[in-house]
Amino acid sequence: MIRDVYIVGAGGYGRVALSQMLDDYGCGREWRVAGFLDSRTDILDGRSCGVEIVGDPLTWVPGENDRFVCAVGLPKYRPTYVTPLLEKGAEFIPILTEVFRGTNVTIGRGCFFERRTTIGPDCRIGDFVHVHALSILGHDIKVGDYAQISCFCFIGGGAQIGAGVTIYPHATILPGIRIGDGATVGAGSVVLKDVPAGETVFGNPAKRVL
Repeated sequence: MIRDVYIVGAGGYGRVALSQMLDDYGCGREWRVAGFLDSRTDILDGRSCGVEIVGDPLTWVPGENDRFVCAVGLPKYRPTYVTPLLEKGAEFIPILTEVFRGTNVTIGRGCFFERRTTIGPDCRIGDFVHVHALSILGHDIKVGDYAQISCFCFIGGGAQIGAGVTIYPHATILPGIRIGDGATVGAGSVVLKDVPAGETVFGNPAKRVL
């Protein structure tokens, strides 16, 4: 049975997700893209992407054949739009097109990995994690729910990335470093020591931003 997959979020990242999904092996074999869910009904005005907004994720009632992909770009807003669907029994699928995975990797529900990302062996990835193109995650890394790792990042082996963390492009996290829940790592930063929860760091070496 081919499932109907709905993309939650029709903004820029939703269109990025759509483009990748249309090239994914599962498209047309296991599922088809049935539409976007977005409360902003006019966000696609003037754009032609071949897929329309068909409903609001806050009020959508999942059918038995429905599956969902989270394409909400900002981590702090993801729970707002996926929780109402989860409470109604929605099933979110991961998208892992052209991802290089080591052995014994666990990936949570609703994750989205862009093309040419690499995950080393024995990693544990939480729910609704987004990893953007050409990032590398070493061995034995743990990533918490709703975290986001932007493009061209390197996460060293054994690092722990907390829930809701945002890591901007070209950042380097050294092996064994812990990034606390809700922290932010600025673009191009080199993180040499642990980052407390909720803190923002930037620079080389990364320092707290006041």
